[in-house]
Amino acid sequence: MLAPIKQVKFKNLLAGTCVGFMANNVLPARLGEFVRAYSLSSQDKDISKSASLATIFVERMIFDLVALLLIFGSILLFSENLHAQLETDLEFGNKIIYGARFAIIVAIGGIISMLVVAHKPERVGQIMTKYLFFLPQKIKSIIASIIEKFSDGLKFLTDIKAVLFVGLQTLLLWVFMGASNYFVFLTFGFDIPFEASFVLLVVVSILIMAPSTPGFIGVYHYGVVISLGLYGIPVEEAGACALVLHATQYIVITLMGFYFLKKEHLSLKELEETAEQEM
Repeated sequence: MLAPIKQVKFKNLLAGTCVGFMANNVLPARLGEFVRAYSLSSQDKDISKSASLATIFVERMIFDLVALLLIFGSILLFSENLHAQLETDLEFGNKIIYGARFAIIVAIGGIISMLVVAHKPERVGQIMTKYLFFLPQKIKSIIASIIEKFSDGLKFLTDIKAVLFVGLQTLLLWVFMGASNYFVFLTFGFDIPFEASFVLLVVVSILIMAPSTPGFIGVYHYGVVISLGLYGIPVEEAGACALVLHATQYIVITLMGFYFLKKEHLSLKELEETAEQEM
């Protein structure tokens, strides 16, 4: 996604990603997304924070959402078991449908708005400053500059091959992530179908997209409990499984994030303050 701006070294991308995910695990309100942008731009001065943030926004609000919707749509299409479960629990079924519709609206809105900014950044800047006529000229110039830098991170959207490549990678990552859940189910001895790991993946992932507690504590576990409840897993057992699932996704990435944070000679306090200013 950053290739049109510069070929960034893999180790820098890995460091920025780990630091950002670690920050999401220890800071509230998904500040880690802003921290990831700051971390990457601090390592490579050719990548602005705005451009880095643009790629993260597109990753989260477009590619991730579309991949999750494709996975869930496939399950709904081929799984008679899930259809039966949703018909049994009408309240949860309705929540799933409303959630899916909301995700589709967000994804479509994100795609359209990002394509417009990618192709017409100057025009978008002019329109925004036009409607912000009450602001001083200096502030309007800063806004126009931010939009232009933000559009740098969207340049890859003008290349259909790049979009397809990023889309395929995103889908494969989510498929591997969903499949990994099943191995935890096996350790608990749950006699549930393989599709349950992907239902859990979609429900939890959509729930934690909104800003919430550090590490999505509570929100993540609630998503696991209601997902496994569809397959008859008692609350106590589902809660225990949620703790293990969360730990497997929390501990390693958090430790890696702190390692790269120290390596970059940054402090968590500094990153938090910068992220809050960016918000």
